[in-house]
Amino acid sequence: MNSEQIIKKFLSGYHLRAEKFDKKRFGNGKTPDYEVFKNDNLFCYCEVKNAKKDIWLDQKLKKSSPGEMVGGLRNDPVFNRLTSHIHKSRKQFDAVNKNQDTPNILAFYNQDQNSGFLDLLAVITGNFFSENGKTYPIYKSFSEGRIKADIEKIHLFIWLDEFKPHRFLFSLESKKFQNELCKAFKFDPRKLEIVHS
Repeated sequence: MNSEQIIKKFLSGYHLRAEKFDKKRFGNGKTPDYEVFKNDNLFCYCEVKNAKKDIWLDQKLKKSSPGEMVGGLRNDPVFNRLTSHIHKSRKQFDAVNKNQDTPNILAFYNQDQNSGFLDLLAVITGNFFSENGKTYPIYKSFSEGRIKADIEKIHLFIWLDEFKPHRFLFSLESKKFQNELCKAFKFDPRKLEIVHS
């Protein structure tokens, strides 16, 4: 199964039916992956992104001679990849839901063991979350950068991991659909843990 099929199956576990978008209805083709229905009524839109394994070093090794050292310094690509996914998704949601009449869900299927839910939390909040419970605002260049306005248009982030349990991140920027999303995914909105940005 590809990442879209995996997310479709995941949503069906919550009695949500994901249907591929009818591209004929929109000339520019920039639509989310799914229209999602609950009891045959449109419930939300869902875009699926795959957080694939970074193959930069693998490609360098492939091109190297036996015994040759490869590698080098570079910025961690995980944060740029996530912000790019968020930015593109917002454009896809805007193509069909500009006025946010319906919830927008961005679902990540993660296949990269070097990336995780905390990376998504970092780019959205701008914070590093330490094991001792303290937060450090060291990623503000991402959260306050080009995705700042994009985050406000995504009402729920789903992180489905190939290696660990799935996670949900409900938007605090826009609480417009929080209750209905919580109900659909079996969360008590009063018990949501608030993650400060």
